[in-house]
Amino acid sequence: MSFSKIGCVIVLYEPQTEILNKVLFSVSDQVDSIFIADNSKFKNDLCILNKNYSIVYEKMPYNIGIAAAQNVGIKYFIKNEYTHVIFLDQDSIMDYGLVNQLMSDFQVLKKEGIQAGAIGPRPFNRNSKKKYRGSVKKGKVINEYITEVTELISSSTLVPIQNFLDVGLLDEILFIDGVDHEWCWRGKKLYKLRFFISEKAQLSHFLGEGDRFFLIRDIAIPTPFRTYYQFRNYFILLRRDYVPLYWKLTNGFKYLIKLFYYPVFIEPRYKYFSNIARGLKDGIFRKWISRTID
Repeated sequence: MSFSKIGCVIVLYEPQTEILNKVLFSVSDQVDSIFIADNSKFKNDLCILNKNYSIVYEKMPYNIGIAAAQNVGIKYFIKNEYTHVIFLDQDSIMDYGLVNQLMSDFQVLKKEGIQAGAIGPRPFNRNSKKKYRGSVKKGKVINEYITEVTELISSSTLVPIQNFLDVGLLDEILFIDGVDHEWCWRGKKLYKLRFFISEKAQLSHFLGEGDRFFLIRDIAIPTPFRTYYQFRNYFILLRRDYVPLYWKLTNGFKYLIKLFYYPVFIEPRYKYFSNIARGLKDGIFRKWISRTID
């Protein structure tokens, strides 16, 4: 295996110190360096920099969004000639050996002549222990332990630095929602990159405010803050030709249901209603300047 230098990008926004320390402990021995981009109102460096980890901490001037903050980290690792970058949420605790497993599966794909855009673990619901799989696109089995998918979530996804140099950085207009998926779709369109999940590597994941049962299945409930970007970004991505048709259709149907479900059944109802209304207005009328929504 050729020499690899792996950096980890973690974006913070008002993290819980106890969980963050567990996150840092879980990843510190698996990568060469950690870059923390802090979008919080106040610095969190006191609970970070006193650890014996290789950490670069940078406080953002304000909440610039997850895409822009991740790009700061990516640029740092490009400048310092790292070969790969892995992303981690501020509350995602890595299993021991996860990075090695992802790198190993990268080599398997490379030997088979497959140009992998990125590879990530199989996420599972932290509460129900149920694995997350696409409701429409189930993925294509490459072998017993590797599944090809159309997109990946960012947390614990490993990407060769060269792919960012080819495809470009993350789309900062999106701010937070759909950032990871959009980059995958763009990479496939521009460079025919392919994306994979390692079934041997698993990630405990938790979405938004948890799950609620609705009609026939559980659905993930986002925070009111996220609903603005979900609805706005749907219309941004709807206009792009490289975004898969299945995503446009299935999410159009989902958002139509959520348009009524959130303001009626989920507290705080008015915040959901107002954020959805703003998202619809800004998305439809192309008001794509990022702004923070309470």
